[in-house]
Amino acid sequence: MEALNEFWPGLADYRPALLALAILCLAVLAQSFLAGVLALAKGEEVPGMPLKGDHAKQSFRILRTYANSVENLPAFATVVLLAAFAGASAMLVNWLAALHLAARLAYWGVYYGGIGRPSGGPRTVVYVIGLLANVVLAAAAILALAG
Repeated sequence: MEALNEFWPGLADYRPALLALAILCLAVLAQSFLAGVLALAKGEEVPGMPLKGDHAKQSFRILRTYANSVENLPAFATVVLLAAFAGASAMLVNWLAALHLAARLAYWGVYYGGIGRPSGGPRTVVYVIGLLANVVLAAAAILALAG
């Protein structure tokens, strides 16, 4: 952290947000591994072929959470870094990054567990919480950049 703080004074203020980003990256990498291993172990996937869409199968739900994570991670990483580089409120950035991480972890837990309906249930609620945290992060970055 010292070397980065010398390169970018004030980085320590955003350490919780950067830690949330690093944890999310690690979790997405773990999902990539879990999706393939579980589907192969259960005989639900033929290597090189798409997994058939069946919400009743946990391997399909894990694969869908992985795909959703791959779609959402770049936007989250971008707005966290832009907000920090632009000098947006560190407290706000850290809080929103933690909220986004918590929402993503809850999303995975709800979807892995098959809790609720496939759409419009708890999974949708936690997804929207994470999405809104990301939108507010983007707005904070834009305001700080414009400012």
